Amino acid sequence: MQNPWWVPRLFLLLAATGCGHTPQMGADPNTFKAVDAFYTAISMREQALVERSAQAISQLKSEGKLPDQVSKALGEIEAMARADKWEAAQTQLSAFMRDQRPR
Repeated sequence: MQNPWWVPRLFLLLAATGCGHTPQMGADPNTFKAVDAFYTAISMREQALVERSAQAISQLKSEGKLPDQVSKALGEIEAMARADKWEAAQTQLSAFMRDQRPR
């Protein structure tokens, strides 16, 4: 049985776009510290700490030290925490951090 004409094109598109891989935050040590503090805030379930961490992350983005896709991913996690979906936020942030490639 032959594949439809669009199967190879779909495969190439998915390969080119990264197939939904975790966005990479880069090697900046301040970015790592900010994301680590964000994880701590979420694991402690402290809204005030989440806010402070989110501000630090926003500052890094405005300084050009945080890629747009990373900012978006962390923003989604922040929204979960603000909605008191702590477990989901912690699980997603843990996966995000685990999937960072060493630089």
